[in-house]
Amino acid sequence: MVTTIILSILKILGIILLILLGIILMLLLLILFVPVRYWITVHRKTDEEVPVVVDLKVTWLLHILNVVFSYPAAAYVRVRVFCFTVFRSDKASKDISEAGKASTEKEVISESKEEEKKEQVEEQTKEQAKEQAEKREEAETEKQTEEQKKGQNEAEEDREDAADEESSPKIFDFFKKLWSAIKNIKYTILRICDKIKHIVKNIRYYIKIIQSNTFKRAWKVCSGQVLLLLKAFAPKKLRGTLLIGTGDPASTAQVLAVYGMLYPLIGNHIDITPDFEQAIIEGDLLARGRITVFRLLKTAWIVFFNRDLRRLIKLFKREAA
Repeated sequence: MVTTIILSILKILGIILLILLGIILMLLLLILFVPVRYWITVHRKTDEEVPVVVDLKVTWLLHILNVVFSYPAAAYVRVRVFCFTVFRSDKASKDISEAGKASTEKEVISESKEEEKKEQVEEQTKEQAKEQAEKREEAETEKQTEEQKKGQNEAEEDREDAADEESSPKIFDFFKKLWSAIKNIKYTILRICDKIKHIVKNIRYYIKIIQSNTFKRAWKVCSGQVLLLLKAFAPKKLRGTLLIGTGDPASTAQVLAVYGMLYPLIGNHIDITPDFEQAIIEGDLLARGRITVFRLLKTAWIVFFNRDLRRLIKLFKREAA
């Protein structure tokens, strides 16, 4: 009887543990593979009251997590989970302003009391300052008389020393200064040469690293992973119109040339209309995409545990031969 009860309790505990493990595994899979979707709109029109309007929306798992940013009409950030607002920046600023008003009233009352105390203290300090000033004047007069006596004595001694120095030969001092100047020039030239040699040595060292096979293998892996990451995070939907002008026809033509170079990447998703007469930037932009945590962690794992990259870091730090 007792054994059956113990076995049933253990069975229930095992089922509970399996359910918990299943929930944890499901949450991990959701975090890793369910994408975070983003939606961005940008509108710019110079003739309107608000020239630039930006809206950003980020959602995850059927809008369970919802983050919204708006500028400048509302100018706030809102975070919502299961239709409950967890954070909102404009409410926080309102609470701070109300608390600030209450604190300002208290500060005004306290400042009035402090001013009365300061006036009393200032009257006492003025009287004490007068007494101290009188004492200082007496002490300064005594010091001035003593300093005048000392100055006269020192002037007489300086005159005697100057007479002795004029009698000494000046040619010896001239050659001594010339020799010291030549030595300083020599030392500075040697220091500059040593620094140039050190710089050249470092440049040769790093050029050897860049030309090594280790650098080539690490660059191939890391650049490939970064390109795959950018490709995965790039907007899946991109649409926009742009009116652009720099005020100079030559520079506007250069902008169009750059657009032509980027056309294989951008495609016909963004239409650019040039304005060769005035400096202006106007248009609309819509971008939608998604980001997965698994793709980010995979790239970080491959790059972090790459042996060639670790060896390169050590070589750049001069920790390896």
